[in-house]
Amino acid sequence: MIRATARLALALWAVACLAGALWGLSQNPFAAPFVERSAAEAKAALTRAMAREATPEWLLPRLSAAIAADDPDEVALLRDIGRDHAIPIPPALDTTAEALIARHDSLLAQAGACLQCMADLSTCPSLTLVAVCAIPFELSPAGDVAALGRQGANLATGEEVDGIEAGLAAVGLAATLVALPSLGSSVPVKLGASVLRVARKARALSPGMTEALRLAARGGGRAERLSALATDVTRIAAQTSPAEALRVLRLADSPAELSRLARLADAAGPDTRKALAVLGKARSLRMLHRLSDLAVMTAGLLLSIAAQIGTLAGAILKLMLRRALRRPPPRRLPPGLRTRPGPG
Repeated sequence: MIRATARLALALWAVACLAGALWGLSQNPFAAPFVERSAAEAKAALTRAMAREATPEWLLPRLSAAIAADDPDEVALLRDIGRDHAIPIPPALDTTAEALIARHDSLLAQAGACLQCMADLSTCPSLTLVAVCAIPFELSPAGDVAALGRQGANLATGEEVDGIEAGLAAVGLAATLVALPSLGSSVPVKLGASVLRVARKARALSPGMTEALRLAARGGGRAERLSALATDVTRIAAQTSPAEALRVLRLADSPAELSRLARLADAAGPDTRKALAVLGKARSLRMLHRLSDLAVMTAGLLLSIAAQIGTLAGAILKLMLRRALRRPPPRRLPPGLRTRPGPG
């Protein structure tokens, strides 16, 4: 009775697995097996991955390299990562890092660097100085008016007109004008357009994004295309800061990747650049997705069916081998053919 019940239960389980797998396959789960994580899920996944990756072996060589390169932005970022993950930094190395940051943050150094940035953004020593010295002016309507004035002067004198700068300035100025009656609803577009314009002047855009801006600024509908790019930049700046947005923007190779980086900023918030530094761009963006529940369920049922088939095949093979190796019973001769013992 117990054996029959067990066999029935196993049969029902096999039928259930087969039915579930067939239903799952009918939904085509492996056509798009990955789905987007929610912001909370992505944040948790990023936090776990960073905790595993951020170790003294990872941090200290990079901090030494940043000090050797005289890069105060990278040094400050790595020290923040060390504090977040309670990584002890040798006192001598920490003192050197602090002195480097203090030297670059001195009033005299900042003033000289700011003058250099205002003269030519492409020669600015760091993106932090770009954000401090250029973005406040460019975020104002005066920055858009100045950009349009430069391109208007080029047009009047017959010089080459920068359509990208003119287009972004027009988008920013239009957003500012619309913001007045709409109580500021279009201000986010203005922020993104200004950051894009500054990033391009500071040569902080990848070739792919530079080409995307060039194409977006051509032909009809350019205002809508440029506004779409500016909106993604605004999402990054809103979660971090304009200065951080410049650094993140440098990593985008296409408008599609810019949108994914904006999603990363929505999930990671102020830790966006830390996640990119610790995990890298590709791994950070992968954290935004996970296997769908349907794909996991279907794969599990298929594996269960494969295991059952393997178990059944093993049992049949074992039975066949047992029968093949079993010795045949001794052959008994008929009574008439049995040898009789000779006379003693």
